[in-house]
Amino acid sequence: MVLSGFPRLPLRSVLFADGVFGLLEGKTAQGVLRHSTVLEAVAVVDRLHTSGSTASVVPGTDVPVVSSLEEALRFQPEALVIAMTESDHVEVVDGEVKHAPRQPGDLPEFWWEQIATAVRNGLHVISCLHLQLRHTEFADKTAEGQQLVDVRRPYDELPKYSGRLQRSRAKLVHVAGSDCVVGKRTVALQLHREAQARGIDSGYVGTGQTCLLAGCTEGAIIDRTPVFQAAGLVEHLVQRADPRHDLLIIKGQASVLHPAFGGLATAILQGSQPDAVVFVHDPRRSRRYHWEHLPVHDPRREIRIVEELGGAPVVAVATRGRENVDSLRSLGLPVVDVLDGDGTAVLMDALGPVLSG
Repeated sequence: MVLSGFPRLPLRSVLFADGVFGLLEGKTAQGVLRHSTVLEAVAVVDRLHTSGSTASVVPGTDVPVVSSLEEALRFQPEALVIAMTESDHVEVVDGEVKHAPRQPGDLPEFWWEQIATAVRNGLHVISCLHLQLRHTEFADKTAEGQQLVDVRRPYDELPKYSGRLQRSRAKLVHVAGSDCVVGKRTVALQLHREAQARGIDSGYVGTGQTCLLAGCTEGAIIDRTPVFQAAGLVEHLVQRADPRHDLLIIKGQASVLHPAFGGLATAILQGSQPDAVVFVHDPRRSRRYHWEHLPVHDPRREIRIVEELGGAPVVAVATRGRENVDSLRSLGLPVVDVLDGDGTAVLMDALGPVLSG
């Protein structure tokens, strides 16, 4: 796994989420705070966050938010985690925070300074950047035992998809959705946590950067894989995890109907060969995240297509907020908010008949 080279986990970490911690672009830092078993957040760096604590963004947490790594050194971190990519970059224009994505490797000066500070102070640097730090000048400046970890490094093994391999032990739940950043990862990890709380031997197969930083049974950055090899890699990860667990949970990416990412979403869905699917949807979102000129499709249509492509039933729908839960009941499926009350328990109950069959 991505952090398997460290002799002791969790690592005391500063999460770098400059300008985005409270935004959708801050989902990696938020996910680490809420779910990670391999990183212990001791501070978050965000110069635009007005609160001094993470509690206003991730309820139930109370980690200091500071304006630089220098301020966070007093918390004795072991690592700096760059919990965002170049495409998450924002700028303040006329007092308003606006998304201002940068090309891979085009880092603002402040970002370079923070990485340099980490290296100079002996911290490991765990990076979600598209830029591979191991190919930069920092690689020559690390001390013995100090690591630069490129989370988005391509996976070493790219097996071909067979479609013939049958799981010997685990049932598999795939979490699909109607768009990017609608809560698929949160649903998957909450479901994983609920299964373990019930005494179910559950494993988690990660497909993206936040999943790997949260800690997973097997995982890879699937969007770094050539599209014709993505399904084979997913199949391979599932097969490796299968003998060790009774239940596997895997998170899809984007949406099978997303013009830019539909191929990726379909490869993960078909490569995982699920027994059941949970569909995540935000009924308030009519346009696609960062593709505002493209519409989000009707969930009924997409649920039908997901079932056809994946060969498994969609057994429940997840969303955020009680109003959204109420508005989606017309779909005729159990609808839950996994962060509200017993939502995750209800979701697990909905999966029961499929997983016990």
